[in-house]
Amino acid sequence: MSTTSNLPTASETAPNSKRPMSFYQRKLPVETCVAFASKQGKRIFRSALENNGLKSFYNVIEQHHTQTEPAFCGISTLVLVLNALAVDPGQHWKGPWRWYEEKMLNCCVDLEEIKKTGITLKDFQCLAMCQGVSVDLQYSDETSRLEDFRRAVEAACVESESDGDDIEDGDSKNDLQILVVSYDRKVLKQTGSGHFSPVAAYDRASDSILILDTARFKYGAHWVKLPLIYDATKSIDPDTGKSRGFALLSFLQPEQQKDSTQEWVCLEASSSFTQPSSILFRSKMRGNEERRKYKEYLETISGPSGTPLDLIRSYWMSDGHPTKVWSIIEPIRARNEEEKELIAKMRSLLADLKGDLGADLKNCCDSKNHKLCVTVNEALMIVCLASIPEPKRREMVMNVKSTADTIIREELLKEAALIASAIAISDEFESFEDKGFES
Repeated sequence: MSTTSNLPTASETAPNSKRPMSFYQRKLPVETCVAFASKQGKRIFRSALENNGLKSFYNVIEQHHTQTEPAFCGISTLVLVLNALAVDPGQHWKGPWRWYEEKMLNCCVDLEEIKKTGITLKDFQCLAMCQGVSVDLQYSDETSRLEDFRRAVEAACVESESDGDDIEDGDSKNDLQILVVSYDRKVLKQTGSGHFSPVAAYDRASDSILILDTARFKYGAHWVKLPLIYDATKSIDPDTGKSRGFALLSFLQPEQQKDSTQEWVCLEASSSFTQPSSILFRSKMRGNEERRKYKEYLETISGPSGTPLDLIRSYWMSDGHPTKVWSIIEPIRARNEEEKELIAKMRSLLADLKGDLGADLKNCCDSKNHKLCVTVNEALMIVCLASIPEPKRREMVMNVKSTADTIIREELLKEAALIASAIAISDEFESFEDKGFES
């Protein structure tokens, strides 16, 4: 996995004892890192302030917290980002309050597995997308250069003249982007290996970025030279064979809902203030083994000309009926009239895609209890879309003759992309338990 546990290594075990030694933080390596609270760190911060490099700092620092498990750096970073972007989870935290915490992030990866293995960059993307967040993901050895990383840093951290114009109206988060880096600690001469952290600020004068390490029991916030942290993202994750990288996360806020007295409206948790990324399915962890088998099957049938749809259908129809598709995705109920209307329009679009996908559409959902708002055959059609390369998928959905507008077509593509992401990461769950690695 991309992040690993903080279990002690052999050299950190007390002599003649099976009990590990205990530690209270570590000293930052001075040759690569500058402590945020040091004199030099304060000078860099002052320079960043004077050079408008704190665009996302205030939103991020409000939510900075310590990860609750040694291998939780990835999901703790995501929780920080979601709360900083003011994404409403649509479910209770404690009492009447809705607020993100780590245990809510369980759509793509099981939390018990994360405690042992951490997550990869692809897992991180999948978890974020499940919360309705836009993720611009870059692998540093494949799709990006130092200049691309620098642009991402500037997009997240550097204020333009127009930034902040709406702050007095409480609208400062609408154009906010937050940068997350997945990197190798060893490149920074820190102990440990793969790690996730949010980037909170950029100082142009020293060309340094501020890392808010969620493993605060180990390292506090610190400044690192921008080229060095980029080099750290180029390290290969041995569990995926890909480099690490970085991601820009953003969230388009809905219009703030107020009552006639201009006070905030108190919403029920079931009437989600933000729309979740998927309104049709969830990819629960218990279906991961079936998704992994299906991924292996897709690899055997895919060729230069693409993935044959008839072979995809035959896989799910091996028992004579496509109910097997429910082994990799789990249908969910429409929670309000708006979602029901959106689903109805997507179902109409699926009917128009019937010829391209070769599906056999049956009747709609049970109108009495509203349990399923897509049939198993429609679910199979979406899985077929998820199983073909993204360019072909987009071409098929956007070009089919239909009354569906672009919004509906994009919504269907999003549903297929979420399933594709869950399939893609299904084989990334080897445990590092008892290997003595650090986060």
